[in-house]
Amino acid sequence: MSLSAEKVLRIKRIVAVLAVGLGIAIALMDPPQGLTRQAMIALGIVVWAVFWWITQVVPEYVTAIMMCTLWAGTKCVSFRVAFDSFSSPGWWIMVGAFGLGSIAGKTGLLRRISLWVLSLFPPTFNGQVLGLLASGTVISPLVPSMNAKAALSSPISLAISDSLGVERKSPAASGLLGACYGGFVLMGHMFLSGSFSHYIMIGALPAPYNQITWLDWMLWSLPWGVVCFAALAGFIMLLYRPKQPVSLPKGYGKEQLAKLGPMTRDERIVLAVMLCALVLWMTELVHGISASVVAVTAMCVLLGLKVMTAKDFKNGIEWPAVMLIGCVFNMAPVIKALGIDKYLGGIFGSVIAGLAAQPALFVTAIAVSIFIVKFLVTNMTSAAIMFSLILTPIAVQAGIHPWIIIFVAFCAGNIWLLKYQNTIYLCAQFATKGEMSDHLPMVKLCFVFMGVVIVGSIVSIPYWRMLGLLP
Repeated sequence: MSLSAEKVLRIKRIVAVLAVGLGIAIALMDPPQGLTRQAMIALGIVVWAVFWWITQVVPEYVTAIMMCTLWAGTKCVSFRVAFDSFSSPGWWIMVGAFGLGSIAGKTGLLRRISLWVLSLFPPTFNGQVLGLLASGTVISPLVPSMNAKAALSSPISLAISDSLGVERKSPAASGLLGACYGGFVLMGHMFLSGSFSHYIMIGALPAPYNQITWLDWMLWSLPWGVVCFAALAGFIMLLYRPKQPVSLPKGYGKEQLAKLGPMTRDERIVLAVMLCALVLWMTELVHGISASVVAVTAMCVLLGLKVMTAKDFKNGIEWPAVMLIGCVFNMAPVIKALGIDKYLGGIFGSVIAGLAAQPALFVTAIAVSIFIVKFLVTNMTSAAIMFSLILTPIAVQAGIHPWIIIFVAFCAGNIWLLKYQNTIYLCAQFATKGEMSDHLPMVKLCFVFMGVVIVGSIVSIPYWRMLGLLP
């Protein structure tokens, strides 16, 4: 028997009140060795915030802002640390990418791109799932910012879904969003240039293990990538297939493109600006211009040329989502400043270290530990580097190349069981204004990806042995 909306709301309010009590109880606990009183208070605030995000008794961004304010107000950390990410490159990349995506949709460019993708692959649900995964895999190594890829690609998947006549927030729409996220973001783990964080993690490895080329990374991750692509395609087609077959007439994409006519002035300007931004993102290591500078400059160019208006800036960008994601970003510097990441790393590291002689158990333990740690350490890069620093000496002694640690840990960090765990996923969701899929249907795909991380790593073991990465 289903509960009435009134009873559900009453339960949520009770849980929300209990969460306040639980947060206070944790804050007042005696800190274990390795943690401070300020760390316990910060953890209590995080636990309270997580429960409020789950119950949504107030809008998520309100809880997020309250969380950061409480960190500063209780003197856990300084105000600067509590709101650190609002001056970070990642946050400004997201703002710029959201702006570009909203204007690309307003001008009709996204509709044009979606029809072009439709024309390249069979105009069916399965065909477009493969199309999004394949096109995302090709484009993923070209744009190192995962936030930018998520924010710019998901509106295209929404346009494709609408073109197919798929009902928004239906299982099929969720599947197409998952295929888009899988291709443009998750498949990016295969490539060194698929994420800025890959370069940071390599830099954290000791010599001579930090001499990893673009080709090395791709070849070493190849079996994992094959497993990931095949599993995502198969499970999306199985779990999210539409109740009624979705299909469009042959040549539909080309026919609709012809009906749109030539590109408008605004479309041409947006396309030119986006292409310039993509080229600059792809070549950042050459010219040294930050991706955040490129993203914000691109948006300012559109504002200056009147393609984007003040009203578009105000209403086109999902500012509540931007604030939520920025506050979730802030969890990483706070957790790091209070030493909570090192404390957790020490606990899990001591357990994993004893499994170094058994590679299958070793990679599985790394992945499972990251799955657990991600409830507190939301930054994927920090979590991967933390485990790398702890496990690398043991791994090297056992003949294991430490790249395996950072690769498995970083992949495992890209989960979204709860929305706050993954800011990249939040970018994908909010770039469609939350109109394409609710969170719960996407959790199924998260479990699939968690299995992919472990199975793909285990499948890779014989291959890694052949390459000399394992004894």
